[in-house]
Amino acid sequence: MKGLILSLGAPNDTAGNLSPIALDRLNAVLQIFRYNPQFLIACTGGKGPHFNETEHPHYHYSQCYLQAHGIPASALTNPVNSASTIDDFVQARALIYTMAPDILWVVTSDFHVPRAKIVQAQKVNYPNTIFWGAPSSMTAEELEVLLAHEQKAMAALSM
Repeated sequence: MKGLILSLGAPNDTAGNLSPIALDRLNAVLQIFRYNPQFLIACTGGKGPHFNETEHPHYHYSQCYLQAHGIPASALTNPVNSASTIDDFVQARALIYTMAPDILWVVTSDFHVPRAKIVQAQKVNYPNTIFWGAPSSMTAEELEVLLAHEQKAMAALSM
């Protein structure tokens, strides 16, 4: 079975250290790949003032983390140099349809899945898509802020 794991990006700091959100997502990618080593992985995320102001795009740090945890370079397909959730899917669309995987796994945070589903349906609409919501390791207060952001972002999508 041919599969593609699309790992949605998250912030890193100015030294390239991955945020807890990014690590939660990448650890979920590792779990999926452990049981599906024939799948390919596409990491997303470029540069931007609110999530990455380093020399390298976010996907670079994600790929390094995955490789440091046992993912072979051959399992990493073309990265997606994107700046937002919408851009993740817009930029990944050609890769997804060119690869035509039997299963598309979209890995993001548990709190982000509802918005990712809406954007995927609007921008890609790929059949056989599974969303994996990585459990968040944030405090309740941090999660509350992110959930409020998600509500606003989803409301903007329906306008």
